[in-house]
Amino acid sequence: MSDAPAGGEPVFEDGPLPLITSEPFESLASEWAELHRTIPDALPFSHPVWHEAWLRHCGGDAFPVFLALRSPAGEKEGEAPLVGVIPLDVGGAEPRFLGDPDLSDHSGALIAPGQEVGAAAALIEWLMEDLSPGFEAWGLSEAGSLCPALLAAAARYGWMASEEPEAVTPTVELPDTWEAYVAALPKKYRHELRRKLRNLERAGDVAFESATTPGEVAEVVEGLLGMMRESREEKAAFLTPEREAFFRDLATGLSEHGLARIATLTFAARPAARIFALEGGGATMLYNSGYDPSLSQLAVGLLSKALLVRDAIERGRDAVDFLRGTEPYKRHLGGQPRDIVTVRLSGA
Repeated sequence: MSDAPAGGEPVFEDGPLPLITSEPFESLASEWAELHRTIPDALPFSHPVWHEAWLRHCGGDAFPVFLALRSPAGEKEGEAPLVGVIPLDVGGAEPRFLGDPDLSDHSGALIAPGQEVGAAAALIEWLMEDLSPGFEAWGLSEAGSLCPALLAAAARYGWMASEEPEAVTPTVELPDTWEAYVAALPKKYRHELRRKLRNLERAGDVAFESATTPGEVAEVVEGLLGMMRESREEKAAFLTPEREAFFRDLATGLSEHGLARIATLTFAARPAARIFALEGGGATMLYNSGYDPSLSQLAVGLLSKALLVRDAIERGRDAVDFLRGTEPYKRHLGGQPRDIVTVRLSGA
């Protein structure tokens, strides 16, 4: 439990809690983006560009509130440094993290390393002041630091807390070389991958290149969306006009910050498959993809994902995160499940 000396700020464990206030997105966005840039493990889902694009195209029913967490150390000097941002949707029966798990694989909360315990306590105090009956913290990595911080803070404040499985994100830790990666795959999948790569290369010229700048991404994003629609009926149904517009803005907006790319597998001088990949936390993340169904006999969908792994190795990335879902190809390419959970809090 925190202590609040008369006339003073609440104190939690080793010091005062972060200052927590609701701030307008427009005045917070640039400082938020700079904080994101300074945190090595920050994911694209917690960048202001993500929330701006989602609210513009898909968040019509949301009631967004952006909680800024600031260090009390600079309060006397009139400059309290930003140490976190927690975007909320307060339009429902109880507040929750802002966004949609169908489009955001992780929550959008951004907390500087070492600030998670204080941030969790400050959030609960804000909820109590707002008379909120509870809170839904979805999209948390079970192995991350915010999940246990919320559970511990809830216990100290006498709140009920439960942790529920939400999804898995199969991830492969990358070795230094492509050869080492392939050699580490189970024998069956290793042989299948090598055979399919040989078949593709024998059938015609193969290239794998990435669009990384906003201009380059804008040139290929329509081709990505077209392949997504053509490759699977479920994706065609998923791609409403609003979501297509979200993908367009997100791809170009994140690429400006080095957080997104669109990779294209070219076969016989024609695009055969495309991948919308995200970058963050040392990992390349496979956000969405599509392929040319007329080339399905050459397994261009699977091979584009394998070549994304090879590209990530060559660029010195630590891991490839296949994000939410248990599609077989993720296991075939060496993905090991990592759990995403929802923490539900209920006031005392």
